Amino acid sequence: MWAFLCATAPFVCSQTTTPSNPITEDSIEYSLPPQLLDEITVQAAQVSDRTDGKTIRPNKEMLRTSADGIDLLRKLQLSRISVNPMTNDVEVRGGGKATLCINGVEATPSQIAAIDPKDIRKIEYHDSPGTRYSDSAVVIDYITERHESGGNIFLNSFGAFGNDKWVSIDNFAAQYNHGRSVWTANAAYFGKRSGDWIRDYDEIWRYPDTDVTRHEDGLPVTSGNHYLESTVNYNHMHPSGDILNIRLGFNLNDVPNLEQGDRKALLSTSDSEQSVLIMEHTEEHSIQPNAGLYYQHRISANRSLTVDAQGSYIRSRMLHEYSENETAESSRVRGNSYAFKLLGMYENRIGSRVWNVGVSHNSSFLRNNYLQDIPFRVGINQSETALMGEYSDNFGRLGVIGRLRGVYRHLGQDKEKLDRLFLLPNAVISYRPWDKWTLRYSASLDYKMPAAAEISDVEQPIQPGMVRRGNPELKPFRVIDQSLDISFEHHLISINPRIEYRNEHKPVMESVIMEDGLFVRTYFNQRSFQRLMAGGSVSMRPWKDHLSVAVEPILTRYFSHGLDYSHCHNIFRVGLSVDFSYGNWIVYGNIMSGPDNYMYGEEIIEEEDMNAIMVGYRRDKWSIQAGLFDAFSHYWMESRNLSALTPYTSKAHHGRNSSFIALRFNLKLDFGRKTREVLSIDNEIDSDSGILTGTK
Repeated sequence: MWAFLCATAPFVCSQTTTPSNPITEDSIEYSLPPQLLDEITVQAAQVSDRTDGKTIRPNKEMLRTSADGIDLLRKLQLSRISVNPMTNDVEVRGGGKATLCINGVEATPSQIAAIDPKDIRKIEYHDSPGTRYSDSAVVIDYITERHESGGNIFLNSFGAFGNDKWVSIDNFAAQYNHGRSVWTANAAYFGKRSGDWIRDYDEIWRYPDTDVTRHEDGLPVTSGNHYLESTVNYNHMHPSGDILNIRLGFNLNDVPNLEQGDRKALLSTSDSEQSVLIMEHTEEHSIQPNAGLYYQHRISANRSLTVDAQGSYIRSRMLHEYSENETAESSRVRGNSYAFKLLGMYENRIGSRVWNVGVSHNSSFLRNNYLQDIPFRVGINQSETALMGEYSDNFGRLGVIGRLRGVYRHLGQDKEKLDRLFLLPNAVISYRPWDKWTLRYSASLDYKMPAAAEISDVEQPIQPGMVRRGNPELKPFRVIDQSLDISFEHHLISINPRIEYRNEHKPVMESVIMEDGLFVRTYFNQRSFQRLMAGGSVSMRPWKDHLSVAVEPILTRYFSHGLDYSHCHNIFRVGLSVDFSYGNWIVYGNIMSGPDNYMYGEEIIEEEDMNAIMVGYRRDKWSIQAGLFDAFSHYWMESRNLSALTPYTSKAHHGRNSSFIALRFNLKLDFGRKTREVLSIDNEIDSDSGILTGTK
């Protein structure tokens, strides 16, 4: 299919000639001449290929029929991006983190959902993010209008209901503009409950002299969680172009029944003729106040200096209980985490050439108290200081980006310390052999530090006979990422094949060992891990702006080599999305492959594809939608572990029916709004509590 499409597309699609002396455009598309923008304009949206991604200007029909910012992202059908309409989660097909931004500031899906589509000027899609987003696979930045007067109120409510289960997502946002000042307030609630969550489990415990098989027939349990996020923000833009932004936030996370840590089952073992009842319960709670201060000084029209400071505090607690017959174990963890991030960056633009140099410092301090039979107190300090530089330019049809970071990383736990200095290069090269085609190659080198929970010198009971333990002897490991993208844009079809290769040398992965008759799940620097992914997307628009169909096949092959094992595994997934709109009516359906389809170490996780179909009606100020989720399949998630000592297969699913009936309502009210400029800021919140969990 790929060979046919790639071979025939140049002949069925007309081409135009690129002028030999293009003119540069505005400061955001500084490397894209206007003539090139005209060449790759498509009717569904104006798409401009960049060296690090794409710039997309949605047309009026797309903006008119979108309920909010997340709904617009779903309509765009971007390569590698999957939007879950039930949870508003934005996921990267093939794995990795998707970072959402509004005018450069990192935002949550709920904040994106509060954007009025008519305020969106364009969307910048970076699939080779710069040094500021080194931990992200893609960055999606919404560039919106800035208003000098009036304000707006936004309300979004989504509810999905099924047999003994429900999901609720509610967003409220308000904004007031006065002159060059903008006040905004945002509150978002996410809640989920399921009363029929079942997990079946098969496991073998291999002792030196015998094997014990363990089979669990799952019984229904209740799982649920609640999350509240709130933000108050003040922004001021000086006539000189200087920008001041102050943000205060408060997040609350309440998980009374953790989906991955609650289970109830009848256990049958090969060394006993009698079945016993086992119960596992896990709950987590945390509060997180946070604050941010951003200042951008415009030195001249082409030079700017940016300072961004972020701070957060997390107070968390966790309870884990396990009972098997008359044996019971429990542990409680109470923790405090402080995090601070500072970024200073200087930028200079000369025509299509851009220089960035900067310094950043991130630090966190974790203090966790493990309250159990033998209590532990663990203190972990982490910090990273980096000097970074970035250069980008265009040479005709060739675009280049070079990035270099000098990073000093520190990880300390009590008397143990781990300090390393790394030099991390990154390069992106793009080339346009024909007017509608773009080829892009990227490569990067990184070194990953062990996670705080992995290096923690703590032992947590899982169940009688098995514990989880950290390993303070872990070392950093090398990661090399490479990718090749091909992009073709036409008003009837878009083709985006992609190949990714990831190589991890001596990665930190879990292993099971036996110690004094006890099975210990712990972590070691293994030999290597490799991932080869081939996939992409084909998006077709047979009926102008009214109908679009996108197909995304992905085949991923994993190679995992441990100290005493070697495993290979293939996972194939296909995503499908159909979007139709006519007048004020909206219909869309999709098949989504969730993020839990991967292999790492000896663990393989796969889940059933989710599906949804929604029908809606939209007016200027409001919209309403109704539909079904998982109507054509029974959702399940399967986890397998290939350990030689304790291999297991776990399959979790809804007991009776996984279908949901869904309703969504949007309401927008605005008054006296006048457009001024565009705001561009950045922030990031640390949310890692560093707790070593005892869930199985």
